[in-house]
Amino acid sequence: MAIISSRMLRRKVGQILVLSIITTLLLMLFAARQFEGPETGIQNRKRALKEQLRQQRLRELQKTIFVNPNRPPDDSGYNINVTLSERIPLERNVPDSRPLECRGRVFDVDSLPTVSVIIPFYNEALSMLLRTVHSILSRTPEKLLKQVILVNDHSPNADLNDPLERYVKYLPEKVILIKTSKREGLIRARMMGADMATGDVLMFQDGHTENNVQWAEPLLEEIKRNPKVVIQPHVDAIDQWTIQYEPSSSVVPRGGFSWDLRYTWMQLPDHEKERLDHQQAYKAQRTPTLVGCAVMVGREHFFAIGGFDDGMNIWGGENIELAFRNWLCGGEVLNHPCSRVAHTFKPFSYKFDGDREKIVQKNQMRIAELWMDDWKTFFLAATYSWPTKHIPFTEEDRKSLEPRMNMKHKLGCKPFKWYMDNIVPEMPTPPKQAHFYGEVANIKSEACFYLTADGYIGMTFFCFFHRVLPQNLFYIDNDGRLMYQSQTGTQGNKCLRVDKGTWLVKVGPCVGTDMSEKWDTALVSENVGDISVVFQDNGVETKLCMTQVTNVNKMHYREQMPQLLPCEDDNTFQQWRWTYVFDFNYNWENPS
Repeated sequence: MAIISSRMLRRKVGQILVLSIITTLLLMLFAARQFEGPETGIQNRKRALKEQLRQQRLRELQKTIFVNPNRPPDDSGYNINVTLSERIPLERNVPDSRPLECRGRVFDVDSLPTVSVIIPFYNEALSMLLRTVHSILSRTPEKLLKQVILVNDHSPNADLNDPLERYVKYLPEKVILIKTSKREGLIRARMMGADMATGDVLMFQDGHTENNVQWAEPLLEEIKRNPKVVIQPHVDAIDQWTIQYEPSSSVVPRGGFSWDLRYTWMQLPDHEKERLDHQQAYKAQRTPTLVGCAVMVGREHFFAIGGFDDGMNIWGGENIELAFRNWLCGGEVLNHPCSRVAHTFKPFSYKFDGDREKIVQKNQMRIAELWMDDWKTFFLAATYSWPTKHIPFTEEDRKSLEPRMNMKHKLGCKPFKWYMDNIVPEMPTPPKQAHFYGEVANIKSEACFYLTADGYIGMTFFCFFHRVLPQNLFYIDNDGRLMYQSQTGTQGNKCLRVDKGTWLVKVGPCVGTDMSEKWDTALVSENVGDISVVFQDNGVETKLCMTQVTNVNKMHYREQMPQLLPCEDDNTFQQWRWTYVFDFNYNWENPS
């Protein structure tokens, strides 16, 4: 009789237990399938078949939907290469443009708020609009995306009506298309979409954009951290002619504003780098203003602070106004480098049903009156020198601001001085005696003045028109002095004097009432003209003009420098563009 050892017995028992567990699990799985019943299996197969048919129908529609006899005969009506866009897949791979530090981040999707994306459009290129929608659907977690709301702002283009409606029927039900009964403009169309939204968070986005991988999670995480945040992704570019997705520079700038209330790019200042502990490559950064093409805000907070100002018309300034308001009324405005959305930057083609310059000017005047306090003087003076912007701001216009003023008081908003001192302390305020002010750029070369280390004025190509706030500010005051405005304020403003040995220009102290050199700009357009100096020497006047030259003097040899030479009417190296021409004698109630 065989004797079984205790070790063998334990092994046999273990094998029996394992087999028993496996058998139990298989029985449970079989029971679950039996409990599910044939109906559930059929439903799953039906669902899969329905999805296959939906995808097939979308592919078929994509082959015919862009055949639009009513589209303009070339692409000029869109200012983009629509013909090429229609040949590019609506769902395509794009380069992951996030910094490396962002790519390993993991988000708890279940804990994040949901988002409704609102896309108003007017005569948008259909292929660009649908590529925007597909990028959102394919790169947003299902749990997070509540709605995609398309607001057709009374577009007459045929392909944005019946063909688009047919296409949307085959998209997921969360894609909703609504149409306005008349032309409302971007601002009010966005508000119509916001009123329909049911997501915890609203994302306002242009119809010629493309969302990158994991675009939503970093933004939603910041709003979860602070529900009073208004935040934007870092904006990449889509080339208007090649339709290529172009990652932006690794240097992430932040949004600013000019004194005529245009959006500008600013360098990230040292005080913000220090606040971020020099981890700005992947941390949300404070930004003074918003670019406008892609903006996210909590729905409850958005309506609590008044939504978009519906007193503003069509388009223009709403991005800056929302940023001012959120900063001044207790919130934060952020830019997140780990979230990327590309925008098609193109010449403006939005139809205004009116004078574009005057409509935008009226919108911006509302911003200045509402938020800028004493600083509004610079906006009003900067824009008064442009006759195309002359539109009366009447007592009735001021009365229309009363509801917003009451809201401002109710929210306990801070004065604009707080914003200037705490959000953009690096932005200098223009002197009130300045007439011509800002960066001085040559219209031929596009190079601009800068202060060299030894105090001479040289030329640089790192200029405002490259979309960076100028770091070298100059002005001609009402007394005819050409001045350099110190960025730090520690040196004080200094006069520019002519070195008569070289006829170059150098900074130096202003000497009392010495007016032996009197500067002026004779304008040939609103902000372009020569820069001339008149010398007084024993009653004899000599006039010379600032000219960009290749310097032949010993100091700064062969560098590009401004030098005083005899004036020539047809010499474009003697024509200069000032950022601003201030007219402090404005009368906006009755502009001439």
